[in-house]
Formats: sequence, structure tokens, C-alpha cells
Amino acid sequence: MPSTEVPAMDQEMPFIAEVIKGGRLTIPEEIRKLMRINEGNYVLIKLKVVSRKRLGSKKSHNNNHTAGQARRS
Repeated sequence: MPSTEVPAMDQEMPFIAEVIKGGRLTIPEEIRKLMRINEGNYVLIKLKVVSRKRLGSKKSHNNNHTAGQARRS
């Protein structure tokens, strides 16, 4: 049975968000509801890049596996 307890103001809830046009991020609806985040609230963001978009690509890719390797044609 899910808890109906309201999370503490300082409780962390990690999630991954995509940066969209204009540098905007979206907090998923489920997390906004769970954390009771409403329009006009302020939130603290701790930022860590987990994937970067390759130039010319429309999808994000994790570039860790290609770091330091030459690209083959």
C-alpha cells in the first residue's frame, strides 16, 4: 500500500530530465504530485550531465563508450 505521507521539504527525489528548447526542463507530473510542487514554488536543482546530444543527431547518446576513440568512416 503506497504511503500517503508528505515528503519533507528537504527530501531529495532524483530523476532524469531532457533539456528542451530554450533550455527548459520538465519535472515529471508524478514527481510534482508526490512532492506537492506547484506553479510558483521554488526548487533546488543539483545538476549532473548524464548524456550529451551528438552534433547533427536528434537523439541523445551516452558518449562515454567513444571517449578517446577515433571515429571510423
